[in-house]
Amino acid sequence: MRITFHGAARQVTGSAHLLEIGKYKILMDCGLFDSDRTNPDSPNRQFTFEPRELDAVIVSHAHNDHIGRLPCVTRAGYNGPIYATPATGEILGIMLRDSARIQREDARGFADRHRKSRPDDTHDVKAGVVLAPPAEPLFELHDVEWLIENLKPVEYETPTEILPGITMTLHDAGHILGSSSIQIDYVEDGEKRRFVFTGDLGRRNTGMMPDPTPIKDIDTLVIESTYGGRELADYETLMKQLHAIVARATRLQSKIVIPAFSLGRTQRLVYCFQELFELHGVKPIPIHVDSPLSSRLTDIHRDYRELFAPAAQKLMDKDPMYFGFDGVQFCGSWDESRRLNYLPGPRIIIASSGMCDAGRIRHHLRHIVEDPDNAVVIVSYQAENSLGRQIADGAERIQIMDQWHDLNAAVYVLDGFSGHADKNDLAWWLKETGGNIGHGFIVHGDPDSMEALRPVFQEQCTSEVIMPERLSSYEV
Repeated sequence: MRITFHGAARQVTGSAHLLEIGKYKILMDCGLFDSDRTNPDSPNRQFTFEPRELDAVIVSHAHNDHIGRLPCVTRAGYNGPIYATPATGEILGIMLRDSARIQREDARGFADRHRKSRPDDTHDVKAGVVLAPPAEPLFELHDVEWLIENLKPVEYETPTEILPGITMTLHDAGHILGSSSIQIDYVEDGEKRRFVFTGDLGRRNTGMMPDPTPIKDIDTLVIESTYGGRELADYETLMKQLHAIVARATRLQSKIVIPAFSLGRTQRLVYCFQELFELHGVKPIPIHVDSPLSSRLTDIHRDYRELFAPAAQKLMDKDPMYFGFDGVQFCGSWDESRRLNYLPGPRIIIASSGMCDAGRIRHHLRHIVEDPDNAVVIVSYQAENSLGRQIADGAERIQIMDQWHDLNAAVYVLDGFSGHADKNDLAWWLKETGGNIGHGFIVHGDPDSMEALRPVFQEQCTSEVIMPERLSSYEV
């Protein structure tokens, strides 16, 4: 078997790993890189493999850094099966349709920003400007629909022959709804072999999602390392922190604004507040989820109740609709969203985008950041130079929608809400494999995180653990 790393190698985006088993080629994930999609030189606009030569595609989960370029694969000529859990398949459709819409809007904006003067062109003198060639979207809506037609849903723990002599089994990775670790069993030179790609592993004991499923008897393992060098706050600590923040807002009659990703983070926050109010006796305050995308994704979460941890099911079964307990309101229209800014506290507003650079979160921030009684709660990773990073780093003044504001509101950074396993969770999962792993590779992390995880992984691996470069290829 040969494995080639086409993305998420010494970085955390662009996940794409190509397996070659005999004559067959299997692609696992095809995500977006952290790169300007309108730039013609962006890695998002270039394939380093031939899509038409693929025999199968497997999706670990539906975050954009794992699925964001999949429609490009079908657009480039791949028309074979795309395997994923049923929940991932449904979420994938919503996420990629939304991405196609955003890219079309970005393309129009790119064209508008690149209008240029052409006074020497007699045909343009009157108008004074000419439109620059538009940046084409990576894919269109019809590419997404074609991809969805080729989806093959596979339940957890269901061995499935995807190619002659090659069997795939998906295990719950505990990261987000439908997330999976990918197990590939095959025979090589008369011997049974097992390859595993963890996908993104979730944390243990987080309340809503089950713990990631360990896998044993592994010959080759590719593992993520996002927080390979960090220890995050445990669930009990997070709940105490949330309690203190809610108590403060109740005392001051103020607002809590939480920028959150629409997939996974928003649903987990709603669940945590339900647990806080119903199990820990904290006085409830109104919660508003202000994101149409979050609303659609929450509907899918309601359809897969059996995938939540048993304790979470027991808590949410008390209400007629999961994530819909008393006091939670999902906002649809812009009028509903704007009205929130004029309602008195205490109340909680959860809105996207998670890094504050787009979406409805910006106008909520604009209305609350100058009042020291209010609070901004950061619950997810904030990219460098993003508005969310500036807030998390404690900037004195921030620019929101072309206006400058003093950042007087209290800022709380709760890293423990990450859906990624931390160093202790990764060490636990590796130990649970039983060790004796023949070949090991670390991906999906910055070099420091990978280096921190490496000695822990090495204890379970019989050969040197490798941190591959992008486009590096290995026979195993």
